[in-house]
Amino acid sequence: MFKLRYWGIFLVGASAIAMCLGVAAQEAPQTPEPSTAPPITPAEPDRDVEPPRRDPFKVLLDEIDALREQVTRLRQDLAECNLQATQANRELEELRQFMADHREYGDDFQKYKAVKEIAEREQRRLEAQANRERVQAEKAERQARLNAARAQKAQRDAQAAKVAQYRRAGFTPLGLDVYTSKMAYAYETTDSTRTRIEYDPFLGGSYYRTTTATNVDYSKMTISGSVLNASNQTRNVGVAITFFDENGNQVGHETIQINNARPEVPYPFTSTIEMALNRPFSSSSTYVLYADPVEENGGT
Repeated sequence: MFKLRYWGIFLVGASAIAMCLGVAAQEAPQTPEPSTAPPITPAEPDRDVEPPRRDPFKVLLDEIDALREQVTRLRQDLAECNLQATQANRELEELRQFMADHREYGDDFQKYKAVKEIAEREQRRLEAQANRERVQAEKAERQARLNAARAQKAQRDAQAAKVAQYRRAGFTPLGLDVYTSKMAYAYETTDSTRTRIEYDPFLGGSYYRTTTATNVDYSKMTISGSVLNASNQTRNVGVAITFFDENGNQVGHETIQINNARPEVPYPFTSTIEMALNRPFSSSSTYVLYADPVEENGGT
């Protein structure tokens, strides 16, 4: 009896110990087993694949930008060098001038500078005065040109107003301030009377019939018009009038001469001329032969 109880307790304790060992084995961390797989090596680049090329246009633009920056730096360096050279030349010129004036001003450099400043002030004063005189001369010249332009415009306006006034009065400018009015032309005519005997069967007799015919003589023509001296001087004026046929041939002419023509006075004329044509003329032309001022003693 005692042995059975002892073996039962022993079995219970052994099972309890086994359970504790199983739980501990489950909770204990498991260490990973070493891997037997071969190591991974990086893939070697494919030697047949060409590396990507840069855009040649972009490469050229980059080179242009770099050259532009270099040119800008060189220009700045050149400007600084020029400035330094200018300053050095100025100092050298002052030293040379001092050496040249050494005998006159002595060794006192301060005295030399004072005298030089006085001379420079005088030079600046003279230059300023010359500039003022030049500006005044230019201003006077501009004013003179403006006055001349205004006078010419006023003269043109006055001439245009005079021409318009004469045109309204019926005069046409010929040049040299000579005008002519509208001209009238007339041919000589002759009337002829003819009689004839006519027989009328209804009246049963004969009677006289008179007819009158007008004949135009184109070989003689009378013209009439006026000449006006538009200048402010008394002048001797000569005007030529020529006539042409339809082919441009001259068929007649007349010269109108007016002595001592006073200004603004129209001088009428009437003249009969012979025409080398048996029909009316086609066109005419009027122009000034002379317009000479009359001297005080009455000569020309």
